[in-house]
Amino acid sequence: MPSLNLPSNFSALPIVLKVEQRFGMAGFARLIKLLELFASSPSRNTGVVALPVSDWLDALQVDPQDLGFLLDYLAKAEWLTLEQGEEPGSPLCVTLVDFAMFLPPLELPKVADQWRCWFEIELNMPPLLGKDPDTQDLFRRWCASNVTIEEMELAIELARKASTAPSPPALHEFLKTVRNTKLERARR
Repeated sequence: MPSLNLPSNFSALPIVLKVEQRFGMAGFARLIKLLELFASSPSRNTGVVALPVSDWLDALQVDPQDLGFLLDYLAKAEWLTLEQGEEPGSPLCVTLVDFAMFLPPLELPKVADQWRCWFEIELNMPPLLGKDPDTQDLFRRWCASNVTIEEMELAIELARKASTAPSPPALHEFLKTVRNTKLERARR
């Protein structure tokens, strides 16, 4: 599961104190569960969690009325926004207003050996491939150009969609696509 960054003063944040005062410890726990859903959302980079209402009820262990009370309270406090289509069964989209504070800081491997270890652990890359001079050159290039773990994970996703094995040379090509996409978004 992708990680979640809770500020060290999370329980002292005004909204958290208000939720705890209004809904008790159950409200606090539901707020944490909501953030866990955010962390695992495929749209977390935009702050969106879109789930069927039944999944919201199960995840927060709440009945429909209490779900409405909690989410409406958080929306009125401008902590999140709510949106749901009119079609029956359409997902309830919750957008966290200040979602960036809950994203972990971007991880930047600083030396080639950190990339080698990451590939061996995360993608079961054979150690010999990680020590190959060409692979080491790629790893050094990624360090020099500040490639993040998040960017690499996006490149891996593109490789999977293209049915390509996630080797460092193949991922380097997909990484170019990831970075070009980021540049295009920044230009808008």
